[in-house]
Amino acid sequence: MRPINCLLAMTGVWVGAYLTWFKPLFYAPGITGIAAFLACGAGNAVNDCVDIDIDRINRPDRVLVKGTLSRRYALILAAVLNLVAVGLALTVSREVTVVGLVTIALLYMYNFRLKSIPVLGNLAVSFLAGLTFVTGGVAVDFYFAFDLPGPLIAFIFAFLFHLVREIVKDVQDIEGDRAVGISTLPQVIGVQKSLLIVLALFFVLVLLSFMPLLYGWYGTPYKIVAIYVMELPILSFLIFLWGNPTPVMLKVASGVLKAGMALGIVALLLA
Repeated sequence: MRPINCLLAMTGVWVGAYLTWFKPLFYAPGITGIAAFLACGAGNAVNDCVDIDIDRINRPDRVLVKGTLSRRYALILAAVLNLVAVGLALTVSREVTVVGLVTIALLYMYNFRLKSIPVLGNLAVSFLAGLTFVTGGVAVDFYFAFDLPGPLIAFIFAFLFHLVREIVKDVQDIEGDRAVGISTLPQVIGVQKSLLIVLALFFVLVLLSFMPLLYGWYGTPYKIVAIYVMELPILSFLIFLWGNPTPVMLKVASGVLKAGMALGIVALLLA
């Protein structure tokens, strides 16, 4: 299930709710966050089933590759997790249920079709990552969820951040993807150009991070954590990665970007 990723999805829902409410609400965001955790775990389980041949090259430590668990077990687990997630969403609201069903459908489309299409698969994953924040807002109030400032800002930041990480992961996994015939952006335009796009996207993210400050929506704690502690150091690291894209550096970059997601959530909580 990759619980760290699931925890990030769940936390994204809760932060989106926090960015939306005028008074504390707990049941709807809490249940919606758990549903997001389960749906994310289901998507990861299906992904491991679909990617088992790729993982033999890129992720030999995963349980399906090692034979610790069977593909049948993983698919049954995914089905159960999705059913429970939808059941929980139904107890919250119709809007949350619709978002949940769309999320599950997109995850299946990604695993079985979109991931083999250069860039489109990356965009789908990035959209889903940002959607967690909006889902939290919808759990509180459907209309306020789309007001500024609110979870839409988090959606944009998460979308760009995940898009950067997805391209870095494609560079990292290029050999395994090529071996099974999956076409990705680094295969189409090359590693150096792909990492240059990564740099450009992250630079845009840094620039956009100043907008809430210019409008007076967010304060100094956000600026310190988001820009100075997280974004500028990561931008410097990505510049170095562009000039030295070794397997070790790519692995470190993936971990650094995941840590950056957690810091981004802290920055939004302090905003």
